[in-house]
Amino acid sequence: MAYATIDVDLSEFDDDDLIDEIEDRGYRVVEDDEYVPGELTSEEITVILDRFQMSLPGTIGYDIYEKLRKR
Repeated sequence: MAYATIDVDLSEFDDDDLIDEIEDRGYRVVEDDEYVPGELTSEEITVILDRFQMSLPGTIGYDIYEKLRKR
């Protein structure tokens, strides 16, 4: 398999054309304020808790661990 790097200036494209292209590839395009992440499954929560359980108090990892642990 070969790879190539291509520089593209996105200002050359209309927003609607970009949205159409992205949606044609199976993705959904929404405004920032419309995005609502899906709920985590219990399996996902367990994996996250396992990975963050040794985080030190005062770190973002510890904050994530505490928030999920208290759910």
